[in-house]
Formats: sequence, structure tokens, C-alpha cells
Amino acid sequence: MQSKVKEFFGQFPLAEYHKGDIIIFAHMSLSAIYYIESGTVIEYDIATKGTRTILNTFKAASFFPMSNAVNNVDTPYFFEAEGTVRLRVAPSDQVVRFVKQNPDVLYDLLQRTYRGADGLLARLSEMMHGDAESRILQELYIIKRRFGYEQTPSGDLLARKVSEIELAERTGLARETISRAIQKLKTKKDLGIQKGHFVLLR
Repeated sequence: MQSKVKEFFGQFPLAEYHKGDIIIFAHMSLSAIYYIESGTVIEYDIATKGTRTILNTFKAASFFPMSNAVNNVDTPYFFEAEGTVRLRVAPSDQVVRFVKQNPDVLYDLLQRTYRGADGLLARLSEMMHGDAESRILQELYIIKRRFGYEQTPSGDLLARKVSEIELAERTGLARETISRAIQKLKTKKDLGIQKGHFVLLR
């Protein structure tokens, strides 16, 4: 199925973006879908007070923003390259037609959409009921599921490096709160750090 998706998008122009480049601006009129050949792209919102909240992270073989194409609306969010990103840019109507004509691709897209929705609901629940420590752990577990991990004698070593700034943007917590909560989690043996990567200890 992935080879079919890659072959479809391979017929369209290739674009390259670098760290910090904004690929899509909020409320930008758009008639294209982007397929990631390599790199990662973050989707985020900017609050009225100027703070940034990361809503989603797209990795290689993902294509976005499908909600625009399916619902015929402009996205209210920004999409930014996390590093060097290579993208295929395809017309929205052709992508929608391709998805409709290929049930296996549609089913895979539906699966990924539901996994993303489950992650957002888990995050929402922690924001409503959890403390800073549980919100950080929840976010790290979401990252673990999305980007993978390595089992080590000390715990699950996350494949993706996550900074305190990124955790603040993902959880809505202040940077100082993140630092204090991480120290508490390390003291309680719930969290460790190995070569700059977080290790989930439970």
C-alpha cells in the first residue's frame, strides 16, 4: 500500500524546505496536498498572547492537510519544517480522487486519523484532570507510539529527541513548570535521560 502511495505522489513536483520554514500559513487558501518523502513537519497554533501550541507532528510517508481537501475549508493552523524536509506537492482534487479509488489507502488514512484522534483525546483528558507530571508523561507516551523507541535495561528509550521547549509547546505548560516536573519524575524513577533522549521507566 505504501509503495502505491509513494508511486502516486512521485509524479508530482518535489519541494525542499529547511528548519523553521513555514510550509502552510494559517487561513491560507490552499489547493494542494503535501506528501513527506523525508523529514518531519509540525502543525501548530498561535494563541492571541503569542504562545505556540504544537498540535501534531507528521513524519515521512504522511500527507497533509487532508481536512482541507475533504471538507473544502482553509486550515486554521501553521505547518513548519522541523529540519530539512522533502515534499511532493499534489493537487488536492487528484489526491481525493486517488484515495477514493483505493480503499486500502483510504482505510490506512482512516486508521491513522483515529490513532491521532485517540492521542488528542488522551491529551485533552490530561489537560482537564492531570497535573504537570502526568501531562508530560502522557505526551512522551504519545511520542513513543508515533516515533518508536528502543527497549533498554533501564527502560524504553525514545527514538525522538524532545526538548523542554517542545514539551512546553505540546502541553501548554510553562518552561519552568516543565523543568520542575521533570526533576520530580526523575526523583520518582518514572523518567530518565540517556544521551539526550528521554527514557520511560515504567
